[in-house]
Amino acid sequence: MSAWLPTTPTESGIATAMFPLLKLPIQGLFLRSQVARRVFLLFLTSALIPALLLGVLAYWHMRTMDEQHVNRQLALEAGNYTSGLYERLLGAHFMLSVQAAGLRQGLTVADTSPDQAHRVFKRINVHEQALSGSPQDADLGQRLQQPQALAHLMRGDSVLLTRPDTAGTHIELATAINPAQAARGVLLAELEPDHVWGDADDLAHQTQACVLDASAQVLYCSDMQLTAVAADIVAQGLDQPTGTSGVWQFNTRRLFLRARFAVDDWTVITLRPQGASDAGWSRLAYYFLGIILLTLLLVALLSGVQLRRILVPLERLIDGTRRIAREEFAQPVMVRRDDEFGQLAQALNKMAARLGRQMGTLRALAEIDHEILSRVDMEQIISRVQERLHELWPKAVTSMVVFDQQAADFGIVHLYSGVNDVTSKMPSRLEPWLLEQLARDYDGLWFDVGGGELPDFLSMVAEAGARRILVLPIFWNEKVSGLLAVGLLEPREFSNELVQQARDLVNRIGVALAAHARDEQLKFRAYHDALTGLPNRPLLVERLNQEMAHTRRNGKQLAVLFIDLDRFKKINDSLGHEGGDRLLCQVAERLTSCTREGDTVARMGGDEFVVLLPDLGNAQLAARLASEMLGLLAEPFIIEGSSNYVGASIGVAIFPDDGSIAPELLKKADMAMYRAKATGRGRIIFFEESMNLVQQEQSVLERELRLAIERGQFSLRYQPRIRLSDGKLAGAEALLRWQHPELGWVSPDKFIPLAEEVGLIDEIGGWVLRQVCAQLGQWQTAGYRITLSVNVSGRQLRSGRLGQQVQQALNESGVVPAALELEVTEGTLIDNIEEVGEQLGQIKQTGVGIALDDFGTGYSSLSYLQRLPIDILKIDRAFIRELGRSDGAGSIVHSIIALAHALGKTVVAEGVEREDQVELLRIWQCEQAQGNYHSLPITADELEALMTRSRPAEIA
Repeated sequence: MSAWLPTTPTESGIATAMFPLLKLPIQGLFLRSQVARRVFLLFLTSALIPALLLGVLAYWHMRTMDEQHVNRQLALEAGNYTSGLYERLLGAHFMLSVQAAGLRQGLTVADTSPDQAHRVFKRINVHEQALSGSPQDADLGQRLQQPQALAHLMRGDSVLLTRPDTAGTHIELATAINPAQAARGVLLAELEPDHVWGDADDLAHQTQACVLDASAQVLYCSDMQLTAVAADIVAQGLDQPTGTSGVWQFNTRRLFLRARFAVDDWTVITLRPQGASDAGWSRLAYYFLGIILLTLLLVALLSGVQLRRILVPLERLIDGTRRIAREEFAQPVMVRRDDEFGQLAQALNKMAARLGRQMGTLRALAEIDHEILSRVDMEQIISRVQERLHELWPKAVTSMVVFDQQAADFGIVHLYSGVNDVTSKMPSRLEPWLLEQLARDYDGLWFDVGGGELPDFLSMVAEAGARRILVLPIFWNEKVSGLLAVGLLEPREFSNELVQQARDLVNRIGVALAAHARDEQLKFRAYHDALTGLPNRPLLVERLNQEMAHTRRNGKQLAVLFIDLDRFKKINDSLGHEGGDRLLCQVAERLTSCTREGDTVARMGGDEFVVLLPDLGNAQLAARLASEMLGLLAEPFIIEGSSNYVGASIGVAIFPDDGSIAPELLKKADMAMYRAKATGRGRIIFFEESMNLVQQEQSVLERELRLAIERGQFSLRYQPRIRLSDGKLAGAEALLRWQHPELGWVSPDKFIPLAEEVGLIDEIGGWVLRQVCAQLGQWQTAGYRITLSVNVSGRQLRSGRLGQQVQQALNESGVVPAALELEVTEGTLIDNIEEVGEQLGQIKQTGVGIALDDFGTGYSSLSYLQRLPIDILKIDRAFIRELGRSDGAGSIVHSIIALAHALGKTVVAEGVEREDQVELLRIWQCEQAQGNYHSLPITADELEALMTRSRPAEIA
């Protein structure tokens, strides 16, 4: 028997009967006994230790979970703020680009500034001399002339600049007014700080944000007292994005700006005080302290019976905290009591439910973000939002509409009923007054069913049983782009927390709309020409494959028209690239205007267009449409108030006659187009198989031409030039010959233009220069004095390396420069007379002679004859051929000789083949003649023999 029980039967019975309900005074009697005290202390200790352990475990688990939640929330806030900051900078860039485009079109900054620009830009200035070394813009020019910044400006991108002063750091954007001519000036805009950094109230509770540049300079802090803290965080290094600094818990996120804005990356830091939730934890500690005291009291009063009543709820609470730690929020802690345990269980259940809703919303937002970053499927995003709203309000009816971008008040309504989980879709038009009111009220509007007439959009929600409806606007591009309506059967189910979560979901829809629009724009740019908006090559090939498959099924024909403008380069050079671009846009409009529905007009690049004509009964229809296009393109184009005539050549290939795959059809249409150009331009040519044979021959020639120098297949021939005054040798022209082991002697008329076209003329021309100079060196060593002329192509002149090649060949051979003469044609001079004239002048200063070849066939001008360092005029063989047969040809030749003598130039007549031509040229005092009448092109040995037979004095 225990020492603390009564000893008499009566007392024992009474104690036994009353044991479950022992009162404090009765229980206090056993404290007098040492055993009773030991047992009491044992029970007390047995109850106290588990209670303490349970309290510490629950406190530790929940503290850890809270810390992790704070870290995740800080990371989420950092990501959201970084994304928002980048989107605002990107939006400012696009808006500034629009204003730059307006300036290029002749508008002023005031004319091109929309209303929203005043909320984005603090000021916008035009700096026309920023890139031209103006002292006034020296600082700006120095920052913009950095290679990366200058490259951004020339691509049409913006450069982000920071300018600190005593008032703070100013954020500026600079973009070229005309990216193609960046030196013409830049548009510099200072951004409104409120727009750049956003509203600090948008940050989560007790959360602050700071932005630093790459040099750890603080650009912005929502609380400027945190400037030193932010700088210290960056100074410690960013190996871990999350950490603590003093009393602050922080998360960092890098904002990548170099690729888009040519500036080093910024760092975004979100901070929250570490003691933000200490008050809540203090209250929780008081709860546990009360539980411990209650446990001790109950142990003292009821001992074993009460121990069970205490341990059961504690175990349930422990299980509840563990489920919370495992993020299992759905199952509540089942403690149906009105004491502290019941209150703690209710508080824990409310906390778990709230955490569950928040975590569910975060997961839903993360899933939406994943959808946005992966494929931006609006249907799936809308469905996910409505499912989440149903989780928040199980009996709610939600209706969401996203407006058509082409019709700002029309869209497809997605009606979701929580009763039967059915989604209905139907078109609807929204009332203008509702949209206007929502545009002014970001927090949304409340509608009571039965309180008045509802808009049609909400009538569907009311018909589903809703008694009160919350309507939230979906904003994108600063306008209402959609609506979300949540209708509940019980209006009291609306709470601030749930409404805020609904707003978060609505905001994500706005982000998804922006991403969707961006993806659609990128998709359009990927498959359309940026200038004309026409389909580009990838989209053309895709449509061509589709049309070929369709044509195979219906048994008709498909025509591919390859169109190339005839005189676009000249107009582009005279009007500039901007005028050329406007002409190309007009060409696109004209081609589109004369096509049928279902036809495709595409731009291949440059001045080349392709038109697909499907469902043709016969090729005559393609010819008629091509003729109509040719007529439209032959009409004048009005650019800058003047008429410009372009014209075009069209090649046509027919499917399936001319090819079975898209590349083959395009290639053959291209061949036909080049044949149209070769036969006089302004024509329509249908592909023939003979063109393919010519193309194959060209391909063989190109392949073999690339190996000709390496295999030693080239050689030189020399055609003597005779002095007409005494019939003596005056010099010779070096002529290139190609003897192929299989093709035989290849005509220069075939391989010289081909070498020019494929870019081999520089290498071949350099080889000819070296060979001629080496031969001249041998003859000079042998005592012969003769002048040799070498033809120079336009590509060699444009390369800018001709002077270096000539000097190197002269140095290697030791030839006197006066013995070498370079022949250039008129066409090469016209392309860029200033640059070519400068190069020829430098070569002329070395002593090398300059001859103008084929004079009279190009754009003969007294102006460039006076300005260019030309020694010799070579009259083209076309005039010499008719000499003696045509009075007109004789007058032209006589006039050219007189003109050359008046300018102090020596005259050489090319293509002399008859004696009467020689006599006339001698009478008109033409100095030299060259042609088959005197000698065919001969080898170096034959020319040396000819020089040997001549007296030394005659070789000059």
